[in-house]
Amino acid sequence: MRVTRYAVVGLGLAACSPPPEREAQAPAVEGRIADVAVTATADRATVAARDGGVLSLARAAGGPDGTVYTVSVPATTGFIVGKVAGGAPRDTSIAPTHDLSVCRPFSESLVPSRDGGIGNSVVWLAGVVSGPRDDAPRRVRLVLDGCRLDPRVLRVAAGGTVMITSRDAMMARLQFRDVGGVSAARGTVLFTDAGQVVPASEAAGVPGLVQVRDDLHPWIRAYLAVSPHPFVAVTGADGTFRFDGVPPGRYTLVVWHERFGTTQQRVRVDAHIETRVELRY
Repeated sequence: MRVTRYAVVGLGLAACSPPPEREAQAPAVEGRIADVAVTATADRATVAARDGGVLSLARAAGGPDGTVYTVSVPATTGFIVGKVAGGAPRDTSIAPTHDLSVCRPFSESLVPSRDGGIGNSVVWLAGVVSGPRDDAPRRVRLVLDGCRLDPRVLRVAAGGTVMITSRDAMMARLQFRDVGGVSAARGTVLFTDAGQVVPASEAAGVPGLVQVRDDLHPWIRAYLAVSPHPFVAVTGADGTFRFDGVPPGRYTLVVWHERFGTTQQRVRVDAHIETRVELRY
């Protein structure tokens, strides 16, 4: 078994190679597992810069030379099995300030957690130039109900459509904008009463990480992970994710969470090998 370890200083990663004699003892057997243990320390400075790096999702499909992602079936592939872990903070208590006939106080789990995992994390591979067709849904549903958006984090294919339903009898104005706020808005959806359904295609027009926010009710918020290729995932409460059919190569694995911020590491994928990764906040 080949074991690769990474030492982490802040968000900087330095690969620590195993001794030559240990590497020589690793058998060349298909199906062997490469373990990658990573601890991502999120200090206060890191959290303050939590939007840093998220724009790489928009550039995740392609190489540094401008090569764009192409759909093809590699002769051989590898696998990445990972987990985003850490200590989960308490649920967030929301106390609305207006439209109180609809917007009543509630608690919301921004960090769903089970078995030490961190849910609602967006994970993606950057630097992928070819591979399978994206399997993300092209039509997804976002619901405004009880003055909150559900789900909190949603994956959608680039060029897809977000169908937004309002069950709240109030005026709401949802704004779609890239996380980091450096780009022009991706559109606005206005609701005036309960029962309306509005499609928003501009919001998922191109890849990126998108914040959905109601500028009339600032506590209403959600996020869209608009994927450029199939190697994008939103973690459940156990924090796990899996990428199948990854072409062999070296990539950057990026993880973002609205509470903890962004971290990344280099990973190597070999044919017929399952690479295990753990990132800890």
